[in-house]
Amino acid sequence: MLKNVLYAIMVLSGLIFSGGCVQYRDLRNFNEGTAFPGGPAAPPPTLLLQPDDMVAISVQTIDPAVSMPFNFGGISATANQPGAGATTNQQTAQTGGGQTYLIDAQGAINFPVLGRLSLAGLSTLQARDTIAAQLRRFLTDPIVNVRLMNFRFTVLGEVGRPGAYAVEKERVSVLEALGMAGDFTPYGEREQVLVIRERAGIREYGYLNLHDKTVFNSPYFYLQQNDVLYVDPKKAKVGATVDQSQKILQWALPVVTVISIIISLAR
Repeated sequence: MLKNVLYAIMVLSGLIFSGGCVQYRDLRNFNEGTAFPGGPAAPPPTLLLQPDDMVAISVQTIDPAVSMPFNFGGISATANQPGAGATTNQQTAQTGGGQTYLIDAQGAINFPVLGRLSLAGLSTLQARDTIAAQLRRFLTDPIVNVRLMNFRFTVLGEVGRPGAYAVEKERVSVLEALGMAGDFTPYGEREQVLVIRERAGIREYGYLNLHDKTVFNSPYFYLQQNDVLYVDPKKAKVGATVDQSQKILQWALPVVTVISIIISLAR
């Protein structure tokens, strides 16, 4: 009789704790699929500059004194443009890699000597070639470097450190973004990581399954400027965080069932 009662108690314990447990497989990445995709890595999507981006631009020539006027820092006023509205101020900050410019709401910067240059919609390589072509009016064989300084993305949901992040690089994968955000919590849902992306005024949504080894081939594996990652909570956490009245209702039926079993066995 005692043995049967103990068995019934074990059944009750299993019912109670199974709903809040996270399985080992749920905590692992890349545990689905036969093999990792082979061959060369797919190139990340080309990042295009847009308003509010910060770009570092440096100009070099054989004689540093000749290129100095094009590396002049400080605060400059962006001239009024037809249809551009009021004059805006643009701050440039001197860095070891040249000057840092904020692309304004009209997609342009105010560059020393050259004046207003439109950069929005260009890649950093295209911006480099555009500036170099303009500089050849004044310089012989100028070397121009353009680098994005504030690649931005946001990670929300079940991660260790949710928030907005900015890095001085153009290539950020979803794995790097999750690493910066403290990785998944034990209750993070790895099968459907939502990516929210806006391009040319159009919002799109994509999902990543971090269990699947083929995730590396997804068009959302590499982030774009201003992407938002959202990690859903697992149902186990949802069940663990309901209010007290729901908890009581959740376990009332299993308790009554097991008590009925115990009473039946005791007869």
